[in-house]
Amino acid sequence: MGTRARFYLPALALASLLALAGIASSHRGGGVATGPPPISEQVRRAGLHFDPTVAEADRQVVLAAIASARPDARALIDLVDGLVDVHVGPTGDRSVGLTETGGARYSVTLDLGTVSRRYGQRGIERLVLHELGHVVDFALVPESLDRELDAGIPAGLGCDQGVLGGCANRNERFAETFAKWALGDIGVSLNIGYKVPPPRLPLESWGAPLARLATDARAG
Repeated sequence: MGTRARFYLPALALASLLALAGIASSHRGGGVATGPPPISEQVRRAGLHFDPTVAEADRQVVLAAIASARPDARALIDLVDGLVDVHVGPTGDRSVGLTETGGARYSVTLDLGTVSRRYGQRGIERLVLHELGHVVDFALVPESLDRELDAGIPAGLGCDQGVLGGCANRNERFAETFAKWALGDIGVSLNIGYKVPPPRLPLESWGAPLARLATDARAG
């Protein structure tokens, strides 16, 4: 069954700090010992695949968002982007991003128009890095490292609507914190995401295992 991971849009009807998007269940194959399957050299060299309907300007926006990330985060994305099919447009259910997988590839849909109008460039960068963080998580990060990284993220402030803050699932906690680490931005005054608090350690320290993973993966 395919994986679906949503990045939510704060609701406008009540308050900009609240969100009303659903989060579909996520699934990871493989165990702690084996981890995700290896990525072929052909895939590593392939790069993102944009749907033919994606305008050139939108392609450049996505690539610029990736380029804004720290080098270690870009290295991880470079390892998996050959698995990614990028679509641009609404995702429904009040979300602005959606990552799905039904096999070897990942489909990422980005509502760039909505995010650009409401959150500007900073919001676009957060959205793109969050959704690609899901792909890094599913395709590269072993279960044992997932648990280690998640242990460094506080449980959250409350359990809003059963899906946010302390109730955000581990996949969303990883993706949101990956985006914060990648951008060096904990998200102050950026009301987009799952309300996951910053990690206990500085972002650089929290992401150090991911930097090592990037080095090991490139050497493997």
